[in-house]
Amino acid sequence: MYSLLPYINLELSMKEVYGASYVSLHVRVSNFAAIKLYRDSLKFSVDHTEAKYYADGEDAYYMKLIL
Repeated sequence: MYSLLPYINLELSMKEVYGASYVSLHVRVSNFAAIKLYRDSLKFSVDHTEAKYYADGEDAYYMKLIL
């Protein structure tokens, strides 16, 4: 069984130690496995799409998790 405990500790560290209010990342729009992981398991949301973000011209989702 997968545990989110290490992730929760990391989230607390980012907020308390660094004063972060959110964590963000970019994901290729074609990377369905990563999108599912970040959105469904780790509760990130898609903030917006960045056109032609990658060198090959593929778009990226800018994903964000409010801490």
